[in-house]
Parts: sequence; C-alpha cells; structure tokens
Amino acid sequence: MNLYYSPDSDEIKDEIEDARLVLRPVEVSELLDLHPNTVYRLMKRGSLPAQKLGGTWRIYKHDLIRFVEQYSQ
Repeated sequence: MNLYYSPDSDEIKDEIEDARLVLRPVEVSELLDLHPNTVYRLMKRGSLPAQKLGGTWRIYKHDLIRFVEQYSQ
C-alpha cells in the first residue's frame, strides 16, 4: 500500500483529466440532493454561477465547489 501518489499513477491522471468540467443543473440537483427547480432558482438569483452553452445551462465544477464551501460554513 502506497502512502503517496506517484505523478504517473492512473488514479491521479483520471482525476486531473476529468472530462466533466461542467455539469447540467439536473446533475447538480442530484449531487446536492435538491429539487431541480431549486437549482434553477439559485442560478437565477446569482447565488450559483452558471453559463448558457449551446442553449442549455451549465455549471462549472469549480463554481459548484465554491458555492458549497460558501454555504456550508
């Protein structure tokens, strides 16, 4: 059992090279155990930053992490 990660480790590469940098509001609602309408309300209010890409709303992971950190204190 390694107590440290090797930079060449596949586990680290999977985390860093995660293709899912953005999430749909429905995915965010599932992650946070909220109703989808609540997520849309938070987006509309500006509490949860979101962008419209190709006609659909997307939430960047880093914005979601900041949102959770801000409201979990």
